[in-house]
Amino acid sequence: MKKIYLILCITGLILSSCASKSENQTGSNYTIKKSTNAKTNSSSDALVGNALDEQDRKIMEKTSPRTVDRMDRKEPLTINDIIKLSQGGVSDDTIIRYIQENRTTYNLSQAQINRLQEAGVSQRVINYMIETGK
Repeated sequence: MKKIYLILCITGLILSSCASKSENQTGSNYTIKKSTNAKTNSSSDALVGNALDEQDRKIMEKTSPRTVDRMDRKEPLTINDIIKLSQGGVSDDTIIRYIQENRTTYNLSQAQINRLQEAGVSQRVINYMIETGK
């Protein structure tokens, strides 16, 4: 369903313009960096803006409004945000795409990796986060 929504959004962007929605959150006990030389791209902005589909957004607004607020401001996601998104049922692809589009870099400690694993974040998301720091 999410893939169909994304395809429809991209098609709508090409034909007219796609309304953008976005969600984000910041953490305190790890290093995150956002690239300052990121190019602005309307199709990439649309993907970031539509990071969460309508159903995911409603769930996240109830369970973690701070995460939604940060994503709306296109800020980097914190470890807590990643955990909240994962526990809220947001897909790995959506989380990874958001991190990728915002060019966030994570320098995770082993304790932070363990925390993500214990919270149920998929190994795929964790591996992607680790790769951003290399």
